[in-house]
Amino acid sequence: MNLSVCSTTLSEIAGEASRFPGELRALICDAASAVSLADMEAMLSRHESDPDNFDGRIEQNLRSANQAIELKANCPISERTRFNNDLVLEANDTLVCLEIEKGQLSRFEFDLLKMQAFASRHRYEQSRVKIFGAFLVPADNIVARHISGNARESSYTYLCRLLRLVAQIYPFLLDDVLVVGYGMSMSDEQVAQREFKVMKMTPLNAEKKNSGNVVIADAGLLPDGLLWDLLKGYPQGLVNELRKRLAEEFPRLREKINRNQRYLGYSNGGSDAMYVYVRKNYLVVDIRLSAELVDDLRRVGLEVKPRDNFQAKIGWLTGLIVPHDTDKSDEVAKLAIEALQG
Repeated sequence: MNLSVCSTTLSEIAGEASRFPGELRALICDAASAVSLADMEAMLSRHESDPDNFDGRIEQNLRSANQAIELKANCPISERTRFNNDLVLEANDTLVCLEIEKGQLSRFEFDLLKMQAFASRHRYEQSRVKIFGAFLVPADNIVARHISGNARESSYTYLCRLLRLVAQIYPFLLDDVLVVGYGMSMSDEQVAQREFKVMKMTPLNAEKKNSGNVVIADAGLLPDGLLWDLLKGYPQGLVNELRKRLAEEFPRLREKINRNQRYLGYSNGGSDAMYVYVRKNYLVVDIRLSAELVDDLRRVGLEVKPRDNFQAKIGWLTGLIVPHDTDKSDEVAKLAIEALQG
């Protein structure tokens, strides 16, 4: 299993279209989602000067994914200071200051200040250059309370809240800021105990934790016989319609099922993008689309009851209620396709 990834931008948080380059956004997200959970404990235990730590792995993944992009590690803000950016990505007339965070004592306000100082200097020297900020932060830890003022916020959630404030600053020296959250896909029970030690689970324990409850297809869909043996007595029509449509749409689709909670998970060559909880009379869908779609979906006749779970806290649309006899199956399938395409 690899890290699960979610992302948003300052523009999107402010209710606007993202201005962050899509190719670079995908590159950073892919660099995180390519990291194996089995390697996390060793990488997080290494000192920042060790090239094989978490920062080094992200840098390595970025370099191997796109040779055309120039990367500078520990890049100085200016000659007058001793402050550095973790990584600076350069492509054509675009610069991205990337900060990689791992613990619960992050100084996001300081990092934003560094990014703006970097942007100010480069805009003075090169007026046409576009400069972006980017953060890679845990989405399943809990930030120290004296930093966030909240005992339940992850780094990802806190940074998104901070950026709502930053979005009111004008003029802002960065063209946009990307926030990428990384972590494990967790059940609701695990979410109640969200601590950073979850990220440091040993490979052996992680395998034991998943082997009894979760069944994952090697590729594609799980066998129909296995699926309905695990969901004995539950309606099949809507579920089969949805899963087969997704399999036709995405050759890299991968399906899994959690035996205890009776939910299906779907990914498209990366991290999970949708969970479908099967109930006797309806489905509950959590999907990697903006939670701001709630009002639009209600206007077209879909029922949404947002949930207070991990997916909700990282910005997913949660609690989409779909009766087994719905006449909106096509709309639900389109939402699923959009999420898996992202």
